Amino acid sequence: MHVMKFGVVSVSEATRLREMAQIVRAAHIDGKPLVVVCAAISGITDKLISAARGAATGQETAVEEVRRELWGRHRALAEKLASDEWEREALYREWAELLKIFDRFTRSIATLGEHSPRSIDTVASLGERFAAHLVATALRQVGVSARTVDATELIVTDSHYGAAWPYPEESSERIRTRLRSLMQARIVPVITGYIGATREGIVTTLGRGGGDYSATLIGAALGAEEVSIWTDVDGILTADPKIVPEARTLPELSYAEAAEIATYGPEILHPRTLAPVAEKGIVLRIRNVLRPDQPGTLVVANPQPTAHAAHTIISARGLSLLSVAATLGSSAGWSADVVARVLARLADSGVEILNFAQSFSERSLTLTVRGVDAAFAREYLTLAFGREHESDTLREITLTAPIGLVAVISASDNGHLTPQTLTSLGRTGAHVLALAQGASSKHLSFILPEGEVDAVVKALHYDLRLA
Repeated sequence: MHVMKFGVVSVSEATRLREMAQIVRAAHIDGKPLVVVCAAISGITDKLISAARGAATGQETAVEEVRRELWGRHRALAEKLASDEWEREALYREWAELLKIFDRFTRSIATLGEHSPRSIDTVASLGERFAAHLVATALRQVGVSARTVDATELIVTDSHYGAAWPYPEESSERIRTRLRSLMQARIVPVITGYIGATREGIVTTLGRGGGDYSATLIGAALGAEEVSIWTDVDGILTADPKIVPEARTLPELSYAEAAEIATYGPEILHPRTLAPVAEKGIVLRIRNVLRPDQPGTLVVANPQPTAHAAHTIISARGLSLLSVAATLGSSAGWSADVVARVLARLADSGVEILNFAQSFSERSLTLTVRGVDAAFAREYLTLAFGREHESDTLREITLTAPIGLVAVISASDNGHLTPQTLTSLGRTGAHVLALAQGASSKHLSFILPEGEVDAVVKALHYDLRLA
């Protein structure tokens, strides 16, 4: 059997939804049991999280704008996609019930004047829940029997809201029990990615980009032959093709190599995606929904060896750098406990930390977060460390944005990666804000102003001879 996960690009436009449906239809005709996992439409999860946070501070207009966008964007897609009036009305009824959840939780947050990671997860989950009904409709339009299945029925997690950890054995049992009868009846389950639920049935999320992880969890539970993740590029490339047009697709990677890429490129793969398929030896394939004739990148246990010293350059924009530091001339108040508290506070608030570095000599901590989380994270930490600010042991928490992240992932530890990379950075005159190297020397990552990302990636791709 085959698990197919479709990302943002496949569900955000009517044309793409139709193309996605044809890909599933072609696989369905072949006769193998199929499961489809879907993401939310473009940008909607960020908007939902912002609405939940805004409700806590009385931003009624902003919350209402998100509500209208949630309904309006999905309805516009349904009107283009569903030719049958009965099908559209059924879709609207499903969405109306989900809007009641949005209203109930945002009102509750507004009444309390504060939000919790638990309430944010429930609101954030609505993007995938809206989209799954749309995907199932698209499949039925091309003659594929499809039924929406909410992942809260399948994936059992702990209560670490914002980045919950699944319980594999309990989840696997539920997945098999719930899905096998559908597949035996030739009905394609369309499952909400990114979300799960605690044993008590409370909604959780698996972290941004967690739909990939959902797909591999389901694939492992069902003993899939292959899990395919459909994106808008031809697999994992030596660099972002929008920056380096001559970037090559990597035909094969090992599970370990792909996992390291996921660590620095969560937009490519969720960091936890590889574990379920690696444990069961299941093939993972990354493919381009815009070019389904391309083979993509295959992730397996033992890939063919490569002649290149560096596999790929990962780049990300739209990030922000938070800095927490002791007051100049004051060594009091700065300790490992401060660092631990900062990390714990952000984790509890549901903010994902992409990387961090600390300096005891400078008594400071820098953290990289997504731009959409930056202002909230700064405000949250400022409130959490109010006592330290009042006693003048900590300086004001500063925010640098926009910034970018670039990471070079090496296929081998040959000692050339670091000097070649640093030479290339020097040649381009890059202003490196932070730098980190793995103990194995198989990766080197650095933070720099967003406007310098393109030039640095192009220079590295040329200097490391990845073309």
